[in-house]
Amino acid sequence: MDNCFQDSAAEEKILTAPIKDIMENSIAGEMDIEPGDKLYSINGNEINDILDYQFYSQEDYLLVEIEKANSGELWVLEIEKEYDEELGLLFDGLIFDKMKLCQNRCLFCFVDQLPRKMRKTLYVKDDDYRYSFLLGNFISLTNLNEKDWDKILSMRLSPLYVSIHCMQPELRARLFNNPRAANIKSELKRLQEAVIEVHTQIVLCPGINDAEVLQHSIYELAQFFPSVASVGVVPVGLSGHRQGLAPLRGFRVDEAIKTIELVDSFQDEFRPRLGRGFVYAADEFYLKAGRDFPPALYYDDYCQVENGIGLARIFLDDFAEIETSLPIVVKSQEVYLITGISAGPVLEKVVRRLNRIEGLELKIIRVTNRFFGGGVTVTGLLTGADIIATLGRDFAGKKLIIPEIVFKEGQDIMLDDSSREELEEKTGAEIITVDGSARSLVRAVLSLTEV
Repeated sequence: MDNCFQDSAAEEKILTAPIKDIMENSIAGEMDIEPGDKLYSINGNEINDILDYQFYSQEDYLLVEIEKANSGELWVLEIEKEYDEELGLLFDGLIFDKMKLCQNRCLFCFVDQLPRKMRKTLYVKDDDYRYSFLLGNFISLTNLNEKDWDKILSMRLSPLYVSIHCMQPELRARLFNNPRAANIKSELKRLQEAVIEVHTQIVLCPGINDAEVLQHSIYELAQFFPSVASVGVVPVGLSGHRQGLAPLRGFRVDEAIKTIELVDSFQDEFRPRLGRGFVYAADEFYLKAGRDFPPALYYDDYCQVENGIGLARIFLDDFAEIETSLPIVVKSQEVYLITGISAGPVLEKVVRRLNRIEGLELKIIRVTNRFFGGGVTVTGLLTGADIIATLGRDFAGKKLIIPEIVFKEGQDIMLDDSSREELEEKTGAEIITVDGSARSLVRAVLSLTEV
């Protein structure tokens, strides 16, 4: 670490990465970089996001441009370090330039089905490849320019998560309402040649891209294995706010059964040939069909779990592991569990077993989602208004367990801006949150029965 140059031309710079904090005993601290300063570039490369920072800061010789918060001066720091040694800068957020927004108007876009007057951020259509790599968000690939492709390929951003929906070019373009969507084969080929792993999803609409169309899509995607590592098949989500949108419907029981059987037939074909099932049906299909969930082997490494594929199996297997350690008798206690409609059948199995514990009475309260309406039944989309309407004051003084997924991450705010405090105030109940796992649920229930 050597020289520091000062420049008064900081005002000419546009893009900056605000520095939130400095790691203790780091190079940044030794160079007098402070929280509130702004990072401009490393070795002449703009820092648009955390990926740029991590990629360009690996070198053993760096020229780092910093704007000082207290003076507005531009410092050019000459730094010599070990290769891969951490600079020690911490940022607020992952992206410092503008998020790449969706340029599609998908036939089934859920954002288009949101009620009015919700938080503005809920209406933002993210289609950013950086969030795909960093957070596992699904993207369409339709808004990438050559600079984006160069970054994906040069930095080897793998794995990525891509929404496919259909491998027929014309139909995919119609589903996305974007002619660029027809290029999916060449885009997957480009990722394959760069040895970038891709996990894909197909949002299935009855009568449009299911049945024979789905069969074709799966066969086509299998040609890209192992670059395309998995295919998640999920049913279209329809709210009650589709005025002016294309007519769509949900799956019937018989259609859900046929979809499961189709996916099962592919699993039977692919597992001996590819060494894994490759294609997986969402838990919602099994709930709709009234069928038992497949064993853990079906889901391989649970690579599609963020897509709601395998969550029920993980929950049930997690509970099975701790079942033998459950107590026989506890202090008398009545506990209530809040859930959406669709999760009820999964929870019932666990609740029946827990209620064999003498002294414990655990009951499920299923909340109908009137806020979104339509076919929305998942717990994660419950709102405070619907929970309050379901409970009223009938549970005042009672203990209620609510999965923390109903709250905004890191906050006690729900989708309709109802707060946990408001829930407790209006219902009179004591709210206990759990992380959604069987272990967390059992731990919370038993802690309420301790003497």
